Amino acid sequence: MGYARYGDRWTCPDCGKTWDTSQIPTEDYGQLVKSVRRYRLLALGPPLVLAAIFIPLAIVSGFQYGLLFFVLVFAYAVFVIPKLRERATESVRESTTSWNLSPE
Repeated sequence: MGYARYGDRWTCPDCGKTWDTSQIPTEDYGQLVKSVRRYRLLALGPPLVLAAIFIPLAIVSGFQYGLLFFVLVFAYAVFVIPKLRERATESVRESTTSWNLSPE
């Protein structure tokens, strides 16, 4: 098995067949990329915002804000991220179709 970027051609080392990923409709691929970017933003955005708030507070005001930051990020990772991942996976499954690429 191998990987190829969108629009590239890939040749299987075992059978020698060449596959062209540009056979995937541009709109479908664009929707898939948009979903992946949205998931990344939702997964990384809130912890980065919390870091921007609590780390300076911890430096200026006290250690308890740094500890609170780690507790909040841990809670986000344990309770929120799995739900986000589940929703994102379901969204991608619903929005994309199975593409039948034919070798060249």
